[in-house]
Amino acid sequence: MSTLLSSENQKSLVKPASTVEDSESKLRRMTQCYQADQQVKYLHLKAEIDILIQQLQTLKHQNEV
Repeated sequence: MSTLLSSENQKSLVKPASTVEDSESKLRRMTQCYQADQQVKYLHLKAEIDILIQQLQTLKHQNEV
């Protein structure tokens, strides 16, 4: 399920470059400890969580309007 976000919501979801780099670095270090199949499962769950957070933010914004 995909959700279109307004440009205001998209801007609020953009992280500063240093935060993104830190997150990617932490993610790389964390996934290196696991086998490939476990890495795939972890990344899939992380993507699902990111989508759910995005949907919650969209619903929150819609309720505020």
